[in-house]
Amino acid sequence: MLKRLDTLEVATFDLSDAASIYEKNFGFQVKREGDAATVKVGGAEIKLRTGEVAAAAMTANGESMMGLWLEADDVDRVAAALKKAGIDAGVPGRDADRRVLTIDPKHANQVPLFIFDRKA
Repeated sequence: MLKRLDTLEVATFDLSDAASIYEKNFGFQVKREGDAATVKVGGAEIKLRTGEVAAAAMTANGESMMGLWLEADDVDRVAAALKKAGIDAGVPGRDADRRVLTIDPKHANQVPLFIFDRKA
């Protein structure tokens, strides 16, 4: 049902410092755009975020992961499978060109988890 890891979002206070860690320590090329920087890792991305987008996450947890995005073929099938496992994922919402299930972190080892598909 789940196809791949799409994006790991990380909240940071200092975008330049966080980006330089990925560049200097790991040799990644980092693309900076406004309040975000993107590191491509295979077919996935690590998205470093700062500013208003990341403020709430950092207030609660400091610098940390703020979202794990997984792509699925069909979020309705994922929601049905989760419901069978005793987890009510609710109804998919919309985010740009995606349908998104927002999974309560209590069901994902305290990780904000988003499962999406690209169906209209």
